[in-house]
Amino acid sequence: MEYTQDQATIDVAASVDNIVICETIQAIAENDRTEDQVDDLFRSEGHLRLKMAKDLFVSTLSTSQASRIAALNL
Repeated sequence: MEYTQDQATIDVAASVDNIVICETIQAIAENDRTEDQVDDLFRSEGHLRLKMAKDLFVSTLSTSQASRIAALNL
């Protein structure tokens, strides 16, 4: 199935939640994270890694979104 611009636009909008989750949980010391937080971080980082492998997704990100994802050091 072809990855379209429409899908990339939807994925970028949906990825904002993943960015916020990663930023929030990464700010918590690893030893202080709950099991749920560890699981949420794992899923959100994995989702962003998969999407960042798609050139169309990356090119659809705003400069701010791309910077925030880069700062996550995925």
